[in-house]
Amino acid sequence: MAGFLQALRNARSKTKDKVDYSQRGKEIISILKKYDYSEGLTPAMTVDILQDLGPTFVKLGQIASTHTDMLPTEYCDALAQLRSSVAPMDVETVHAQIEKHLGRPTSELFASFEDKPLGAASIGQVHKAELEDGSVVAVKVRRPGVVTTVAQDFALIERILGISEKFSGSKEGGVDLMTMVVELEKTSTYELDFTNEAQNLVRFYENNNEREDVKVPKCYEELSNEAILVEDFVSGPEVGDTEYVESLSDEERDRLGNLLADNYVEQILTDGFYHADPHAGNVLLVDGGIEWIDFGMMGHISSKQRQNLLDLVTALVKRDSYGLKRCVLQIAHPRGPINHGELLDMCEQMTAQFADSDLESFDTGDLLSTLQSNLEDEGYDIEPFLTNLGRGLLTIEGTVKALSPRVNIMDCMTRHINLGFDPDSLERMVQAFVMKGVQGMDDLAGLPTKAVETLDMFQKSQLKLGGDFGVDAKTTKTVNFLVRSAIFAALATALFLGACILCSAGATAGSRALINAGYFFGIVGFVLMVYVFTSVIKN
Repeated sequence: MAGFLQALRNARSKTKDKVDYSQRGKEIISILKKYDYSEGLTPAMTVDILQDLGPTFVKLGQIASTHTDMLPTEYCDALAQLRSSVAPMDVETVHAQIEKHLGRPTSELFASFEDKPLGAASIGQVHKAELEDGSVVAVKVRRPGVVTTVAQDFALIERILGISEKFSGSKEGGVDLMTMVVELEKTSTYELDFTNEAQNLVRFYENNNEREDVKVPKCYEELSNEAILVEDFVSGPEVGDTEYVESLSDEERDRLGNLLADNYVEQILTDGFYHADPHAGNVLLVDGGIEWIDFGMMGHISSKQRQNLLDLVTALVKRDSYGLKRCVLQIAHPRGPINHGELLDMCEQMTAQFADSDLESFDTGDLLSTLQSNLEDEGYDIEPFLTNLGRGLLTIEGTVKALSPRVNIMDCMTRHINLGFDPDSLERMVQAFVMKGVQGMDDLAGLPTKAVETLDMFQKSQLKLGGDFGVDAKTTKTVNFLVRSAIFAALATALFLGACILCSAGATAGSRALINAGYFFGIVGFVLMVYVFTSVIKN
């Protein structure tokens, strides 16, 4: 990893030299001169040009292929070929790369190695091989010089954009191309180091290894580094294989759809580490289950962010606009003063928008997309995790629908929330309950003092509401007593309810500790209730 970063830094530093800009610019011009534009730029010619220009421009073409709103359909269809039909490296280069980065020739590392690639991409290509122990593996080999080329290309693009911005004026209301290029550069830099994908694969394998009918290739870490990635070879029909999927019965399609949706929800809500590019080509149907491939793009979501997501979904399902408003303030940051009235109005509109949708038709990705759009219009910045998660959910919904149009992610998410009552989640719930109880008691204990201080300020005319209010000491004492009694009564009720929950949960989970905790809270609640009752009688 350190070696890769140093190579990248070196490549970036070289691109600052005018000679490098000139050299790469001449290469680009010479490539463009090879083509005849007399009859215009055809879709096929566009693909050929981008392939000749190299990995950076292939990546840009891949992104452009998804924007049917900006390009004609025939161009998008042609550019989509760049995802899988990039010209491969020659065999000699592949073997040279393997020996260079693993220190031994291919013949010594593998029992057999197929020279014909399984597929080629802008960054590298994949070959099938067999290890000495008989394991069949896929070997991903990075193209030589791609790190330097990508660094030079992005430096050149950024320089061109920087010059154009000086003459184009403000970017307000338009597309910030520089920001897009910088983000694309970060993504490409991450993908260029296969160590990242290897780490993703190891973690994803560990998370899903014990889950029934969910498979993940194993990574061979001793044969993997920044330029080589070796993992289990997998094959089978993709979810995107329409002919195969339609040959399955409706029951089997529903089962596989639910399996895929449930697993993705588990990745998000349980693991906090999910596949960020779950399109139909990255999910195979193998041995009656699913198998994930391609781990270059992964998403992370912390426990706090997971809870925010759960609260958000719960508020919408319950049609709770006030709860949704509280959730929004956890995941969005205002660019200026908060207008609580407008924010609540937006939340009411959203709950009304989804009020008529049942779980079977509830579109989770569309929900997050709508929420993000509305908040941006209202002057809020969304936390990046929600944007990334929204993209993943939009993609997985399409993949699930390809398997079965009757399966819905929101339905699976709600089912996971309701049924995911394992001992670990039970322990977390009890811990949260206790912590909230302690915090609540601390806040409640301070309320009488705050009430008295507020009344004292009223008495001293330090607070005014349309005039001066005077409150004598007797009234202050009475209000203080009533507030304290109400607080203790509410606390006693909360303790009784908590005791019932803990005893019920303990009986369900067979935990004597939870039952004993329930008894303890019940006794404390009873003592408080007796205290309140006797205090009221005396006064």
